[in-house]
Amino acid sequence: MAQQGGEEPQEQQGYQLQKQHYYKIVTSYMPESFEQDAVQIALVAVDKYRQLKDIAFYIKHEYDKKYPGSGKATEGVYHCIVGKSFASAVSHETRQFIHMKVDTYHVILWKSKDTPFTPGGE
Repeated sequence: MAQQGGEEPQEQQGYQLQKQHYYKIVTSYMPESFEQDAVQIALVAVDKYRQLKDIAFYIKHEYDKKYPGSGKATEGVYHCIVGKSFASAVSHETRQFIHMKVDTYHVILWKSKDTPFTPGGE
């Protein structure tokens, strides 16, 4: 139960959405299969949770499970921001960024490298 141009994504791992949701991809630098997974996960998150922190946490962790890294500190991890009004400027890996709108929430999901650093700025 989702609407964007008459397209309805498949249900996320058997989860049946409880209500109909609207979504729109605002900007994406991801392969289509990655986009579809991000949309499906975001739809489930908005359907299951009410608090923004819980929605963001669910999206980030489900996407990490779907696309796990090798565990190297420099490989990169996913990050997620969810809200109704905010500005952002993020650095992301090539083809690893999506900004979508689900109902009234904007969702940004991206992958960036963790840069090792020395505490104290040295």
